[in-house]
Amino acid sequence: MAHRIATRSVGMMTLSQSNQESFHSSLEEAFRNVAGDPLLKKIRQKAWDHFLELGLPTPRNDVFRYVPLRKLFAHTYATALTPALDKAKIADFIAPECIHSVLVFVNGYYVPSLSDISGLPTKVVVTPLEQAIRSFGAFLTNQWGKTLMEETDPFATLNAAIHTDGIFVYIPPRLQVEKPIQILEIMDTEVPFMSMPRLHFFVGAQSELNVLSALGSLSGSTYWVNQVADFSIEEQAHVRYTQTSYPLPPECWQMTSTRAYLKKNSTFLAVHATEGSTTARHDYRVVLNGENAHAELNGAWTLDEKREAHTHVLVDHQSPNCQSLQLFKGILNGSSHSSFEGKILVRQAAQKTNAFQLNNNIILSDTARAESKPNLEIFADDVKASHGATVGQLDKEQLFYLKTRGCLPVDAKRLLVDGFAQEVYNKISIPSVRQHLAQRMQNYL
Repeated sequence: MAHRIATRSVGMMTLSQSNQESFHSSLEEAFRNVAGDPLLKKIRQKAWDHFLELGLPTPRNDVFRYVPLRKLFAHTYATALTPALDKAKIADFIAPECIHSVLVFVNGYYVPSLSDISGLPTKVVVTPLEQAIRSFGAFLTNQWGKTLMEETDPFATLNAAIHTDGIFVYIPPRLQVEKPIQILEIMDTEVPFMSMPRLHFFVGAQSELNVLSALGSLSGSTYWVNQVADFSIEEQAHVRYTQTSYPLPPECWQMTSTRAYLKKNSTFLAVHATEGSTTARHDYRVVLNGENAHAELNGAWTLDEKREAHTHVLVDHQSPNCQSLQLFKGILNGSSHSSFEGKILVRQAAQKTNAFQLNNNIILSDTARAESKPNLEIFADDVKASHGATVGQLDKEQLFYLKTRGCLPVDAKRLLVDGFAQEVYNKISIPSVRQHLAQRMQNYL
């Protein structure tokens, strides 16, 4: 049963204003209308109860301080219908490396008829969550229970309660999946709507998986995407995860929450690249819960006009001899705005941790703004950890040098900006995605 969020401490949203009331009413309506397996309904109810406890965030919450929540709450959103699309309409959104290994969502719903997994090994299991909860019920129930117990982000919690659709991908032990799997999310509607896909990946011991998540739009409507991707990475398994988007309409909110749980000797390498939107927010929670686990998180945002991008990271070192590396870069022009808030948490048992975090930003205009707040919280004694942040302009000496070599001012600026971003882009293992981003950079200035 749905209940109103109570007015609580300063960290919770007081739903007295009409916009906030309407926004929450649309969430209540979505929760009332969710259907599905009884076990899945129980999980949804627990998530909804937890969401009510957390409350909607406000700028008083540190991790949402710079996110323009009022703009989001000014709209009401319904779950959209899935339009009839043919494969020709979405062909340009599919990476060449992912032909025959693509899972397509339209307006938040998984569409098997548009998907193609014929290029994947037969041992790989891809199934809608509604079916997976019956076949893999014990695992998913335990995983969701653990995730919800630890979850502090209200939007990730909301996704667990009212996700429109989802998939479960099972990679058995000792299997190297050679082709990357693309998760393609297509938006196509003329009315404001919300899309909440949920992705679960189980990667067995000594297996390898490469995932590309891409968002594209066929319409200019206002919409809110709130995606969660959850990775369970077993011992000696290796996962790459890339997030990007095709040009999006100006009035869209893109929120992605990435959760990764690493066991002994496993690795997780994530990269996201965004042009921003009304708000693009990437939220990471990565738990290193096995000795010698390794996580690497990277991101780059190239913003213009009034677009925004916000990144929040928590890397939780729970076991000894683990390593985490973070590199996030921002390039801002026009009246754009970005924020980065990251924390490295090293628990007492996580001796001999090696952790590094860096956020660098280049400002190209007088009206662009970049906020950065790196953070360390260390309870172990034997630790190597560092963090840093910079916000500045292009190097004038480098610009002068390029001009003396015959570069036009705009070309010199473009070369430096491109080189700045390439440190992140080069970590993407899918060539066509790197090419797409290179073309994007050519058109940026």
